[in-house]
Amino acid sequence: MITKIEINGFKSFHDFQMEFTPFTVIAGTNASGKSNLFDALHLLQKLTQTDLRTAFSNERGEPIELFTQYDADHYAKKISINVEMLINKHIKDNWGEEAELKYTRLRYELVIERRENKLGIDELFVTHEELKTIKHADDIWIKKFISDKTVRYHWRPKVSSGRRAKPYIQTIKKNGKISFHIPQDSKAGGKSTPGNAVAQTILSSINSVDFPHAFAAKEEIANWKFLQLNPEVLRQPSKYLSETALGSEGENLASTLFRIKQDFPFDIKSISRRLNDMLPNIVELDVLDDKQNKQYIIKVKSEEGTEFTSRVLSEGTLRLLVLCVLLYDDEFNSLLCFEEPENGVHPGRINAMVDLLNDLSVDFNNPNIPLRQVLVNTHSPTLISNVLKLNNKTKNSIWFSRLISKKVSYNNKNYFMHITKMLPVITNQQKDLKLYNTTPEEKKLTLTEVRRYLQGFDIDEYL
Repeated sequence: MITKIEINGFKSFHDFQMEFTPFTVIAGTNASGKSNLFDALHLLQKLTQTDLRTAFSNERGEPIELFTQYDADHYAKKISINVEMLINKHIKDNWGEEAELKYTRLRYELVIERRENKLGIDELFVTHEELKTIKHADDIWIKKFISDKTVRYHWRPKVSSGRRAKPYIQTIKKNGKISFHIPQDSKAGGKSTPGNAVAQTILSSINSVDFPHAFAAKEEIANWKFLQLNPEVLRQPSKYLSETALGSEGENLASTLFRIKQDFPFDIKSISRRLNDMLPNIVELDVLDDKQNKQYIIKVKSEEGTEFTSRVLSEGTLRLLVLCVLLYDDEFNSLLCFEEPENGVHPGRINAMVDLLNDLSVDFNNPNIPLRQVLVNTHSPTLISNVLKLNNKTKNSIWFSRLISKKVSYNNKNYFMHITKMLPVITNQQKDLKLYNTTPEEKKLTLTEVRRYLQGFDIDEYL
């Protein structure tokens, strides 16, 4: 899971920082930068899987538009994205090799620079890349959000002897040139790559547990799931050769459900019961193997005994079904980014959706559950009010996003521009100001904005 992000030079972000809890909600008006954060995470994911040009070309907008725009003619030359992570101790690569990590708290830093070639066309280069451990003494996040030391040591094991001196990926600058080095964990050797030969990130080249911590970091980022559900896609059966993991628009829902049914037959009943708790009219859920058409079909039975397929299910029902499936999918063990989950869901069902999202995220007090995380952006006052009612500040957090005007210095020139600022919605307990390093003035301003955003909902009892 991601615990902190720092962004500079990407879209509306300038010297941006934000911390995350297992279930993090971002609220705000349109064009305040909520989706830009998801875009930054999505770009980072692509940069750890493919070459730079492909990664930038697959994002929303032209590649130049991903760099911060200072005025009509000036864009940032660099994008930097740094993330701090808490990762799983046990890893396994595609060849079946396994390893157990010594360190589970890692920081990954990446700087991408654009330069014009002789033809005046932008080319992209990695100018800094580093992966290193977060030292115990410097790990403020884990002390704030996992207070019990015994529980904390489960997620971040004690190191009995020795300290990690070198990063797992490091950038070396010498005589005006850069190179990237990957030392082997606890072993001599490794490999180096000259900077002028790099067309993709070093992390994207790690494919085995020979470099266990680098591989674990790559797997963590690669497994981030971004949902922008399309009801028409969700309603479709899955062909036999479909993937068995849920896609970003909801593709493969039936084949994912069929895999769960084959591997853990009891879980299909659990999914059915959870759906029935939220939608009493649906008493049974199943997925059928349509051998004649070589496809899998989702079927439900109503309390009247009528059976029908997913083709006629409402958008809200399908969205709740997706979350139920993910809850019981043992292959989902990472970050879930869900844009506007409330779309198509009746306001009376939002509380049930919030409970599902909360259950999907890890409870650190339970060492036997997966290290899952949920990040949501929303326009829904109802969703925000229901998250407030959860009242668990170390697991649930709400951030309010807005654009502010600020004077920014770039290349010895000053620009007035709009940048994204996100502030936590915190309680009246003074210790929570320290929890998020927020000033009383920022707290007061944020609460004023949230009260206006919630359109009269009485939140004072939760704040």
